[in-house]
Amino acid sequence: MFQFSYKLKVAERVKAKCERHPRYNPERDGRNGIKGGCSTCYSLYDLHQARLMLDSAHREFLRKAIPWTRRDQAQRKPLPLDPEDMPM
Repeated sequence: MFQFSYKLKVAERVKAKCERHPRYNPERDGRNGIKGGCSTCYSLYDLHQARLMLDSAHREFLRKAIPWTRRDQAQRKPLPLDPEDMPM
């Protein structure tokens, strides 16, 4: 039997901008919005693309893994000890 435990948490927040092109937004402008071959803007674009690829890979993994997962059944709640609280 093969068991696989999986837990992923990505909690990185990046707030960056180019000093020469502070209005460049890789999400909105894309690769064509980079002016003058700026290496910082290319790095911002590459970072944005890497995040999109990571999100896509995570969704694809979940899509393929969920049919194979099995959740433990919930345990039954113990009966109350006080006879007044018992359902009739």
